[in-house]
Amino acid sequence: MKKNVSLVILAALLSSGFSALTQVPGSSLGLSRNVSGTLTIGSINPASCPTLVCTTNIATNTFCYTNCSWRLVCTTNSSTGQVQCTNVLVCNTRCFTNVFPELHCTNVFLTPPTRVKVRESLTGAIVPNAPCDELDGLFPANAVFQAIIYADLRTNDWRGSHLGSFTITAGTNVVARGSVTGSNGVGSHRGLEPCALCSHLEGTLRGFIVESGVLQGASIQATYAGNLTDVVCPSANAPQGALSLSIDGVTVVPCARQFRGGDLTGLDSGTTQ
Repeated sequence: MKKNVSLVILAALLSSGFSALTQVPGSSLGLSRNVSGTLTIGSINPASCPTLVCTTNIATNTFCYTNCSWRLVCTTNSSTGQVQCTNVLVCNTRCFTNVFPELHCTNVFLTPPTRVKVRESLTGAIVPNAPCDELDGLFPANAVFQAIIYADLRTNDWRGSHLGSFTITAGTNVVARGSVTGSNGVGSHRGLEPCALCSHLEGTLRGFIVESGVLQGASIQATYAGNLTDVVCPSANAPQGALSLSIDGVTVVPCARQFRGGDLTGLDSGTTQ
């Protein structure tokens, strides 16, 4: 009888081994997700160093001033021979004109510019990569990956760098948020992919899970790589459109809190909360 009970318990543990793992504070879980979405350019502006262009114009400045003073003016009465004097306000106006060269300078970008700054938005469904993902069942099935990205790209092949922020949402709830930073048009797998493909981007994703639950507070550290599937290189325009993105990394479950010396502390930080 005891043997049968033990076998039942063992079978239950094996069938729910992953669930048990997720409850262990401080454990690391594999994160492997695919994003299928759209990358859209919101704005694009020149980014290369400007050329200072100066011109000289002849400026004219005219200044006038008026001086007024009281003067004693006297007249003789022809009938009586009396002299009559009175004070009269006398004004004189003088004007001066100055002509001088005036220097005007402005920053001029090359046309077309050799580099541009681009603001991009990315939205797409995020789903598990089943063979490698260990978060299945703990992440909402209807999750959406959203990112705002600022890229600095050279215009001859759209190679450059980018940074931005991301959120993962499920309906109106924010599941996770963090930052992204990486490169555009750069292949990191030497010999396996072109070293400068204009439709390619990759980088590092860092963030935290903020939704309440067993993973709340868990940190995310992952790499991502994606391709704009409809872009043909070389491209005359900044790449955008349908994007297939893979995210692979680790999620670390935070340590549980405990009472230490009468204060509630976090095992992972050792600081009083």
